[in-house]
Amino acid sequence: MQYRKLHDADLDAANAFLANHAATSMILRGNLRTAGIERRRHPLSGTYFGEVASDGSICAIIAQFANGNVFVQAGDQATIPFGLTAAFRADTEQPIAGIFGDADQAADMIDQLGLGGADFAINASDVLYGLELADLRVPVNVRADGFQMVDAEKLDRSTLLRWLRDYEIEALGAQDTPLLDSKVASRLVHALDARSMWGLIVDGKPVSLSGFNAQLPDMVQVGPVWTPPAQRSNGYARILVAKTLLAARSNGIKRAILSTDSDAAAKAYEALGFNKIGRYRLALLASPVKLAGNLEPQRAV
Repeated sequence: MQYRKLHDADLDAANAFLANHAATSMILRGNLRTAGIERRRHPLSGTYFGEVASDGSICAIIAQFANGNVFVQAGDQATIPFGLTAAFRADTEQPIAGIFGDADQAADMIDQLGLGGADFAINASDVLYGLELADLRVPVNVRADGFQMVDAEKLDRSTLLRWLRDYEIEALGAQDTPLLDSKVASRLVHALDARSMWGLIVDGKPVSLSGFNAQLPDMVQVGPVWTPPAQRSNGYARILVAKTLLAARSNGIKRAILSTDSDAAAKAYEALGFNKIGRYRLALLASPVKLAGNLEPQRAV
């Protein structure tokens, strides 16, 4: 096996590997599809490292993106290959902002990078859900005239920024700082450009927000989903998510995934037909951490 940085010539092999582990690779697959491997100036570009077999096939990937977040995918392996972690550590100088992936593999990555004792804003092993859109259970009132789905661009910009900011704080443990405002503004610009976020209007008032944070021709990943506290317990999020998935289905999308650690949200998603398929870890550090040069991975070879 080779453990090395991936290049454009590895793109097909990377896509083939990730497609076999689609549910825990959506961000990786979506970013590869949009930005490729070596388009360094693209906002979704990343640096990819792979475990590469002699025939050029790929068995594991670590990727880090411009925001510092690291995504891992080791396929059917229980842990991240030690040699791959070493290749990543030897070549990256960018601080680590977070670790994402299959819950156990991401936890192993945290340990190998020596971050087990670091201060995390959130380190959650969410339940991962999947749904074949042919099996979507549509709420009886989803097509009622009183519930209107609109592109997020039609909503007041200050409302969108406030909702996304509140979502980051409540769901992702973000700190209420000016840096968060910049992060949220950038996220909104990307979502509006991609037309991947929608609002639900009831009686002329926006009451809920939902989007896709990764999209492929056959599959979407739902998120973020946000309803302001004053509007909760009305079923608005469930109605809006159903509407977005109906629209996706009409455009040929076959499958949706999402993850949550909220019991209330889980009930809403299960009511739509989502089934538990695994666990996914979202581990965001309170502040980005630069790996010390002399810090060795924690797991023995």
